[in-house]
Amino acid sequence: MNDQEFKEEYDKLKNSKFYQQKMFGWRPLPTISCITIIFVCFAIFFIIMGIIILVFTAQIKEIKSEYSNYESCKTNPCDFEIYITEDMKKPIMVYYQVDGVIQNHRFYMDNKSDKQLKGEDADLEDLKKDKICENALTTEEMDYQWNYENGHQDANPTLANPCGLISKTYFNDKFFHWKIDSEEEEVEEEGIAYQSDLDTYEEILGKEGLLYDIDEHFLVWMRPSPFSNPRKLWGRINKDLNQNSRLKVQIELNYRYSYNKYIILSTRNIFGGKSMFLGICYIIAGGLSLMASVIFITTYSSFHRKN
Repeated sequence: MNDQEFKEEYDKLKNSKFYQQKMFGWRPLPTISCITIIFVCFAIFFIIMGIIILVFTAQIKEIKSEYSNYESCKTNPCDFEIYITEDMKKPIMVYYQVDGVIQNHRFYMDNKSDKQLKGEDADLEDLKKDKICENALTTEEMDYQWNYENGHQDANPTLANPCGLISKTYFNDKFFHWKIDSEEEEVEEEGIAYQSDLDTYEEILGKEGLLYDIDEHFLVWMRPSPFSNPRKLWGRINKDLNQNSRLKVQIELNYRYSYNKYIILSTRNIFGGKSMFLGICYIIAGGLSLMASVIFITTYSSFHRKN
């Protein structure tokens, strides 16, 4: 291409609609009718979704049993019986719930060492300097739960591994020897943690440390709950439970941070476990959208000017 041809191509490009920003463009002009239709459509969608979620949620069967008052289980494991009041189809999710452990507090959520949880070595002085695992950094500060000597002032404190308030308050009650009407039943305790957590913390799984045997129960606990009364998955029962049957489990009480503790059996559906919150939120959002459309129509009808 010679200079003349290049100049012609350049002038052609320079005078093009794209270069001069004269290309055709579609710019919607919102009108009151258009806005009202959009809000009404959103309202219909949200309300229908909310009703569907509530209908599916109402079909979920849930049995909640408190075991906090079994004082005898603090010294020796003891039997706890759950009476099945209605038929439950597999898989049945087994949860535990502890009241009063506020996992959604920012200080609590940040009180951990990501370096330790990834299986890397951490230095005590560096963690102190960066204010990581504050108030739950050494074995002395963690002794309340893990049986270190109470009140002992160690001149050379040992770094807890893993450190942090989440680890310190780790739920360590034990449930074992499950029976359904005197027949042994296995509760599946694998695959209860998120795959992302398994990938992130795979280096510490099975590692001996402060918690001795770090398993998926620990990973489930390390993912903070958005609610003040955290409910965590313990396992799954892959067998139907019939009405009037009895589920027995041996419990070993070790957890000291909550007075109200529960075992929860629940079925599930495509929206997850039993929760009215999501369905109610959809219906509220639909109601607000419908209200907004009415306000737009009313305001326009009352104040618009005719040409």
